[in-house]
Amino acid sequence: MVGNRVMALSDGEAVAALWLVLERQGAPLDAARLRADEVRVAEAAGKGDIRAEAGADEKATPGDAARAALLYLAESDPDTVSRAAEIAAADRGERFDPALIGVGALVVIAIRTEFKLEHDPEKGWSFKLHHKPMRDSTLGRLISKLIGLYPPP
Repeated sequence: MVGNRVMALSDGEAVAALWLVLERQGAPLDAARLRADEVRVAEAAGKGDIRAEAGADEKATPGDAARAALLYLAESDPDTVSRAAEIAAADRGERFDPALIGVGALVVIAIRTEFKLEHDPEKGWSFKLHHKPMRDSTLGRLISKLIGLYPPP
C-alpha cells in the first residue's frame, strides 16, 4: 500500500520522493526560485489568521510535511508516488537534506490547485485557499503540517 510506503520514509527520503513526483509531473523545480518561494511561504505561514484556520501542527518536521504532501498526491496518482517512494528509499534520500531544500515551497507546488501564494504590496505574502480545509482531511492535515513548519512572528 502506498500510504505505508510513504510513512516508512525518513525525512530526507520523503523530501526526495516529493521532489521526484513533482519533477515527474513537470513542476518547475529551479533551486533559486524554490529558495525565494520558501521565504514567501514562511511569511505567509507566520500570519495568525492562517495559523488559526489551519490548526498549525507546531511539531511538524520537513519530512512530516513532505510525507503529508505525498499522501495527498497519492490520492490522484498512487503509481507515481509509490514509484518515487521506492526510488527515494533505495537511494536513501542522500541527495536531499530537508534543511536545505525549500520543503514548504515544494509542498505549495504539490497543492498548487488548492492553495496559492499571493502578494499584496500593503500586506505582504499570504495564502489563498480554494477550499476551506477540513482538519480530518488529507489536505487539512497537509496544510496544518506546512503551516506548523514556520514559527509565528
